[in-house]
Amino acid sequence: MSLLGLMDIAKTALATSRQVLTVTSHNIANVNTPGFSRQEAVLIENRPQNAGVGQVGTGVDLAQIRRSIDTFLESQVTTSYAQLGRQDLLSTTYLQIQPLLSDTDEHGIGPALNQFFDAVQDVATNPSDPTARGALLSRGAILGEKLSQTRLQLSANRRSLDREVSQVVGEINRLTDEIADLNVKIVEAEIRGQNANDFRDQRQVKLNELSERVSIQVLEDASGQVTVFVGRGQVLVDGNLTRDLVGVPSAANAGLTEIAYDTGGSTLPLITPFISGGRLKGLIEARDQTISDLVASLDTLSASLVTEFNRTHRIGYGLDGSTGNDFFTALSVTAVDNPDNAGTASIGSGTITAHSLLTQHRYEIRFSSASNYTIIDTDTGTNIRGNYTGTAIATPTVDTPITIVSGSNDTLAVTVDGTASGVITLTGAASPGLAYTSGETLAQEIQTQINADATLSVAGRSVTVTFDRTTSRFVVTSNSTASTSVVNVTGGTAAATLGLSAGTSTAASGTFASPQTFNLDGISVTLTGATATNDVFTVDTFTNAAANLSVSLTDHNKIAASASLSGVPSNNQNALALSALKDTALASLGNTTVTEFFSVTASVFGTTAQKAQNDFQAQEFLHQQLLAFRAQTSGVSLDEELVKMIEFQQAFEAASRMIIVADELMQTLLSIKR
Repeated sequence: MSLLGLMDIAKTALATSRQVLTVTSHNIANVNTPGFSRQEAVLIENRPQNAGVGQVGTGVDLAQIRRSIDTFLESQVTTSYAQLGRQDLLSTTYLQIQPLLSDTDEHGIGPALNQFFDAVQDVATNPSDPTARGALLSRGAILGEKLSQTRLQLSANRRSLDREVSQVVGEINRLTDEIADLNVKIVEAEIRGQNANDFRDQRQVKLNELSERVSIQVLEDASGQVTVFVGRGQVLVDGNLTRDLVGVPSAANAGLTEIAYDTGGSTLPLITPFISGGRLKGLIEARDQTISDLVASLDTLSASLVTEFNRTHRIGYGLDGSTGNDFFTALSVTAVDNPDNAGTASIGSGTITAHSLLTQHRYEIRFSSASNYTIIDTDTGTNIRGNYTGTAIATPTVDTPITIVSGSNDTLAVTVDGTASGVITLTGAASPGLAYTSGETLAQEIQTQINADATLSVAGRSVTVTFDRTTSRFVVTSNSTASTSVVNVTGGTAAATLGLSAGTSTAASGTFASPQTFNLDGISVTLTGATATNDVFTVDTFTNAAANLSVSLTDHNKIAASASLSGVPSNNQNALALSALKDTALASLGNTTVTEFFSVTASVFGTTAQKAQNDFQAQEFLHQQLLAFRAQTSGVSLDEELVKMIEFQQAFEAASRMIIVADELMQTLLSIKR
């Protein structure tokens, strides 16, 4: 080893110390940079030289500048961002909605319901008092406003979340472009044997930002590029290539945004059901599940209140002797063609034929072929019960009864679920006959006699007969929910008198012939046109019921407090019946009262909101723990970097001194020659 070799060793020590100090300086400068991973200079000995007494070292070299990371921990952090993004969105959104259902200020829906029924009770206490009657109209209007405003605000929240869905989709596409660009930079650097540490840190930050918006899966190949997947394996990033997510309006979901995957072709497959995490999942979950369920609950509550209150109110008499009036604006039927239908058929808006039969469920008319249909109650998942809906008749009363005369107009013939009855005879009397003074009494008689028929009994067929006072119709309904369920009135001398000679028979399933009218649980709709396989038509009576709830009466004299015309003005029996609705369990509300139903709705949402808050706090704690663990592995310690800086500063000074020594030795040799 020559003196020049000694100088070379010192020179490598100088260069290496300088590079280590550069790395240390870089670490210190980025101590607060988000996502920065501490870098470490890895030193190795230079290849030694052979000498007579053994190998002699030739100095030091910088092997690589290495990122200090734990890849498993990095993956956990990325996954945590997805869960945190979802929980943060849900917690914040539910916190904003909670005041809409709160009763703490005595101005919510719950207090409005109680105040409304208190006003009904006041009318029952003083049926002729104009002040109490005016207060009832006012309280009804306030209740309608509360329900309408709350529903409209919830709908506004859904639209706001929908706008954010489109915004997040745009952010996702921007981030995937940036990740693809960093893939290229990493490959370009590392193909030359360099470690692209800073580019890798930047890419990891982008991956975490992307994960916060949507749950992703990440795979890295041997070249250092990552492939990013979303949903069920849809590729967002593949090397330097990207695929975008696209927000498309959904006709089946009120025009709200669905998530589609851009394949580059004309067809964009929807992947909304497969989004599993991130803010995007939270937005979709809050918009299409929680808030949608709240809206449906308010609509169901409103529709049930309108149906039951109006049905009872129509029976009574006002101070002016009027009867048959609705207190609230009547419900309407919502009938919708599925936007994906291949046929050209359309469904009409429909009418309500029997308010007493309304379930406040949603129904679908589904076509398994171009002509074969099945009607499903989507709330229960079962077929509707086949029925026969009569036409309107004069409502039987004491003054105008329906008289059944033995041997004259007392027979019926029916077919129930494919079994034809014998001659069914209603209980009557010889001229002038037996007078039935209410539709309910006559409905019970018709039901009793049909179910007593020997042929039907042997076949296990039975029916339920109801009379709807609002529309003055008899409805004969099979008790079977089989797909072939159907009832038909085929004849009899009493059919015309009862409005059953020209009614409409509707089977749970059958063959469609345009135009065709379907009657299902008190709803009548007509389908016209050519249908196709897999076509679906949706029908209900509760959509927008809360938004449309209002008092139809303007004259307090028409409030029907009396149960009879002769009882006006002091009779309060119908007002008592209206007041009793507050404590009446309704089948359409799951056998709860209107006040209980709202209380349960608000309570369930409160529990959901509290759970979202707790889940967010738990996830945030876990996320902070993961970041702390990452900091232990990848974070910069200023104390450690200071020690390293002093260490290599001294090494640099020592190497400098070695050069001086080598130079002095060289000068000594030269002086010997002189």
